[in-house]
Amino acid sequence: MSQSIKKVMVGMCLGSLLAVALPVAGLPNLASCDKAFAAEVGTGASVSTIKDGSYSISYMIKKFGTEQQSVMQDYVITPGILTSVGGKYYMTITLKQGKQITAFKAEQNGTLKDTEIVGTNAAKNTRDVRFEVTDLSKKQKAWVKIDWAEVNYFHEYDIEISIDKNSAKLIEGSSAPSSKADTPAESSPIDQKPAVGTNVKPKDSEQAAAKPALNDITGHWAQNAIEQAVAQGIVSGYEDGSFHPDGEISRSEFAVLLGRALKLEGKKAELAFSDRAQIPEWSRSYLEQAVGAGIIGSYEDNTFRPNRNIVRSEIAVMIVRALGLQRDTSQKLGFADEGDIPQWAYAEVAAASSKGIISGRGNNLYAPNAGATRAEAVTLLLALSKLK
Repeated sequence: MSQSIKKVMVGMCLGSLLAVALPVAGLPNLASCDKAFAAEVGTGASVSTIKDGSYSISYMIKKFGTEQQSVMQDYVITPGILTSVGGKYYMTITLKQGKQITAFKAEQNGTLKDTEIVGTNAAKNTRDVRFEVTDLSKKQKAWVKIDWAEVNYFHEYDIEISIDKNSAKLIEGSSAPSSKADTPAESSPIDQKPAVGTNVKPKDSEQAAAKPALNDITGHWAQNAIEQAVAQGIVSGYEDGSFHPDGEISRSEFAVLLGRALKLEGKKAELAFSDRAQIPEWSRSYLEQAVGAGIIGSYEDNTFRPNRNIVRSEIAVMIVRALGLQRDTSQKLGFADEGDIPQWAYAEVAAASSKGIISGRGNNLYAPNAGATRAEAVTLLLALSKLK
């Protein structure tokens, strides 16, 4: 196909898009244009060109009734997978924070119904959900329920899923699914009959204070600190009795725990980060307090990066700021990897280390650029709360 013909077809497609908003006689039909263009270039695919098989496809989760990106977009993995079988279409998306997102429903025939769980990954804390899509050209209404005990966030809200049908690309080696895929299996509502470890709900505060029933911290080096932190309401365990002490913690999560540990009540600062739209609602008030107190700042590009796992160097800086410790630029550390400590954090690591607030890991390593574990974060914050 010559370049000139391609340009003509692209122009015709653009003309069709304009015709949607402002009808003009003589312009070609958009659907037929999609079909022709997809057939020639072999990339995108419209509803009429999608044959049985599985396709990688882009999508965006938007705030209900708007074209604005929802915070929920940060908790899904894109692209998703579109499965076409017998003229029906099924969308599969992967949810991050699978344990905390306790329910996900999609609209079917005007009613919100539980999506089918088709896969889970406990190590990555993800869950794959699947639902039927009747019209790829329209936004799919959905609903999400979040029970995030660690940050005391319990919320549910409507969202809409916008699927980019023209981004569909056939997954090599895929073929038509088995007949079982014709009708998604009925699945029990996650919030009613959760799989083990998927439903995260807060423990009764009084009961937790008396006896934190955590089944995965016995013998852990941070057991005592974790139990104290749970009893003081700094952090919570899961309903199944787990705590995941060696799991990593994000910058947003740490901001919440920091605010609880210090009981910050000062003047809030406006969040002027360039990526503030990505900051989860459940962490905003805590983050505003921490920024207002001068404990948390931005990266050089004015971003906060809320979903990035916080590293040990960053925690050292925040602790020194929170305690108002004098930075020591002359002290030499004895860690075997002290040369790996970033210059911007060296003085703070030295100050916190000299006070006995932070320590290294095994083999005399500080691991400055490693993600902090939940156990490490809780231990430091508990010590911080006692010094403040």
